[in-house]
Amino acid sequence: MTPSNKQIRLRSLLVGMTAIFLLSAVIFRLFWIQAVDASFLRERAEKTWEKQAMIRPDRGSIMDRNGHVLVRERDAYIIAVDLKRLKDPEKAAQQLSPLLEIPEESLLKRLTNKEAKHVELRHTGNYKVSREVRDRVMKLGLDGVYPIQTTSRQYLEGSQASHVLGFVNVEGDPAGGVEQRYNNVLKGKAGSIRFQKDAKGNKAPHSTEAFHPPENGKDLVLTLDREIQYQMEKSLDQTVARYQAKGATAIAADPQTGEILAMASRPHFNPAQYDSTWKRGENDVNTAVSAQYEPGSTFKIVTLAASIEEGLFDSRETFQSGTIEVGNRTIRDWNAQGWGEISFAEGVYLSSNVAFVRLGERLGEDRLVRYIDRFGFGNITNRTGQATGIDLPAEGKGVFFGHAPLHPTERATSAFGQGIAVTPIQQVMAVSAIANNGILVRPHVVKEIRNPSTGKAERKESPKVIRKDVVSPQTAKEVRLLLQGAVNDGTGQEARMEGYTVGGKTGTAQKPLPGGKGYASGQYIVSFIGFAPVDKPRVVVYVAVDEPKEGQGGTVAAPAARDIMKHALQEMGVAPDGEERDPAEAKKRNAPAAKVLKNWVQHPVDEAVAEIRGEGWNPQVLGGGREVIRQYPAAGERGVKENVYLITEDPPALAMPDLTGLPLREALALCRVLGLEAETTGEGYVRSQSIPAGERIMDAERIQLNLQPPD
Repeated sequence: MTPSNKQIRLRSLLVGMTAIFLLSAVIFRLFWIQAVDASFLRERAEKTWEKQAMIRPDRGSIMDRNGHVLVRERDAYIIAVDLKRLKDPEKAAQQLSPLLEIPEESLLKRLTNKEAKHVELRHTGNYKVSREVRDRVMKLGLDGVYPIQTTSRQYLEGSQASHVLGFVNVEGDPAGGVEQRYNNVLKGKAGSIRFQKDAKGNKAPHSTEAFHPPENGKDLVLTLDREIQYQMEKSLDQTVARYQAKGATAIAADPQTGEILAMASRPHFNPAQYDSTWKRGENDVNTAVSAQYEPGSTFKIVTLAASIEEGLFDSRETFQSGTIEVGNRTIRDWNAQGWGEISFAEGVYLSSNVAFVRLGERLGEDRLVRYIDRFGFGNITNRTGQATGIDLPAEGKGVFFGHAPLHPTERATSAFGQGIAVTPIQQVMAVSAIANNGILVRPHVVKEIRNPSTGKAERKESPKVIRKDVVSPQTAKEVRLLLQGAVNDGTGQEARMEGYTVGGKTGTAQKPLPGGKGYASGQYIVSFIGFAPVDKPRVVVYVAVDEPKEGQGGTVAAPAARDIMKHALQEMGVAPDGEERDPAEAKKRNAPAAKVLKNWVQHPVDEAVAEIRGEGWNPQVLGGGREVIRQYPAAGERGVKENVYLITEDPPALAMPDLTGLPLREALALCRVLGLEAETTGEGYVRSQSIPAGERIMDAERIQLNLQPPD
């Protein structure tokens, strides 16, 4: 049936109206997009076109006082996998397991994860790998396996100064030490870059970009001396092993400036391997600043100084040693029966408790409390003491009585270091005031903060005086002479050194039972604190040993303190006769004349070799590089050894040099330059080495050196 004209017109009108409606909708939508949603949509489009990336700053390095790098940032990698491209998960797990030190079963579980497209091969602890491990992984040629570049901290001295340094975990968070205390200085500020990208995500040509460079972290120069620190760690290890002790701590400080020259605690950990060596509640505490325990007889120095300052001490006056009654308690000397009638000077030498109880009675409570406070410990009638303010985290304050007036027995025991708890660093700074003619200074471990680009100091730490007149210089000198007598003729004789005058005091403190009710039988902390030379002390050394199986402060702690003290004085350039010399000269005062080495780093190898030979040395080139990247001995050092080692490549490519015949110190220094942590047995000169001479170092991190004394 043929449609009528009316029907045709009606259909045409309907089609026309529909077309007009659709066109109107399109026009309205275009208007809405361009006028109303324009800014919103453009912003979404720009997010699609643009890419913004954060640029991580380099964390600052940490050096010792002489510029030796202790900690630095290095390239590291996380191994990741594109699961869609991985063809054989079982084979990949088998090959990657030994390289990444992740159990094969754990790897396979991750590589067959149906819910993920990409996985990072992380394991408990530190899952970042070195460049060498990355290269070995990539050589496997596994489809879908790729590295993600990041950074990690490299601790060049292994476990040395671990509690002072702290560590940075795999997430970049600092824990303990200066890494935590100075995190805002070390970490720097992140930068960013924003640019237009193409469909593949690459930077579009001729596109504009916004670039904000990162600010790298500042470098820290510590007050620690690497060589003194090494000797301290070695002495503590030997002492702990010999006496089967539960733990130990030691501090070496410059009494004039408050600079900490070395600080160590046992048990300790290796910050380079914190994931396997750091144990919370076992070795995470820096006992040198955090531990609080009864000081014992080392605290008698405060009572002695106060008595002399107040004119209450006569070294020739005599008293009956052995026992003394205080309230309803009998206080005894450490040998129970005493030594009969002796002088107060002898009471100091022999560490008589009775002598110091009598001195405490003469002082009276007010003066005794005041002098303990003046020496930096705080008011013992309060519950807690006064922190020294050292720039390390978790410093203890000391634990005191918390009431006034004191009971007669509390006043008596305080006079000889019992009944109160203080920290090792508090004791060191109190004795430093005696060594520093009555001036109390604040201890610190950071010497300066440097700009890593220019190498110039942006901030230098100067000595901070807390109190100028703890006691008079005359009193301080008299105390030093009496403490010299304690070393020469009393309980500290094991601390005597040939050529140096030493003053000091031993201590043996019984450990209190949990809850403070009584003392544990047979559990002691033995200690020694001393200084040298007596006339003008340059170093104060404190050593405490926790629960040795045998011995007292004079036999256990004093020998370790003596060794640390002697090494420190030599490093500081203090000659045996007490006359100060330039440290570099003092170390080599008995050596033949030698020229100062130039800095050959970043110089062409051929140029360095020619000039070194011309100076009469024997250059030893390690590696096949064209430019010197490190050298030993270091620039500015003197020496008469014939070899100068020029390192031209990173350790994996280097052949191990022959260390046999070298003295321990030089062998250790060369190992540090090569990036190797040396473990030693014996003493003297290197007899054999675990990495044979001429063998490539590859990814080795440790070397065993066997030593023997010279013939």
